[in-house]
Amino acid sequence: MFEKWVPEAINRRDLLQMVVNAADVDQSGFQGGPLALINIGLESAHDLDDVPFRDLLHPVASRIEVWRIATENPKRYERDWPDGAASPGVKMISLMQRTEGITHAKFVQHWTQNHTPLALKHHIGLWNYRQNVVRRSYTPGGRAVDGIAELHFRTREDHDTKFFDDDAGRAIIFEDIPKFMRLDISQTAMMTEHIFRTAPIGA
Repeated sequence: MFEKWVPEAINRRDLLQMVVNAADVDQSGFQGGPLALINIGLESAHDLDDVPFRDLLHPVASRIEVWRIATENPKRYERDWPDGAASPGVKMISLMQRTEGITHAKFVQHWTQNHTPLALKHHIGLWNYRQNVVRRSYTPGGRAVDGIAELHFRTREDHDTKFFDDDAGRAIIFEDIPKFMRLDISQTAMMTEHIFRTAPIGA
């Protein structure tokens, strides 16, 4: 779906990183989630017009939303496959909205400080875990997304059988989620990752 866009975007001189996540065929739109998530790192970006070759995306996307993010990577895989190849396994991506009655800052604090150790402990199959904190929406009228979670499992079996350590761990996670996130309106999809340019160390 990105045959025209990727070759043009990858040649942009100020492109630091580019990762394309596309929804798996059997999970497309799962729970109303996005069909693709593209992570682009640029030397600078000030508004929607800085998205490279955005016009080439419109023929394959009925809706495009753009956010500026800050990324934390509390669990990182060791990569041994080339740029452009599909990364092993599956990635669950969630567009998260904060629970009612708390600020965006409180959402970020709880997610990155309180929830992270719980996720690392109880999602025992996690291979890579990225937390993208939304700093700004570039899309007029875009959805109020507070964060984008990427939970990557090395195999589909790991996702299916090792998402939680046990029933007690599942209960702990689901007890914590309502403290910062509205699960009922946050959108989720299962995706396959394609890294076209490696993110700098620390990204």
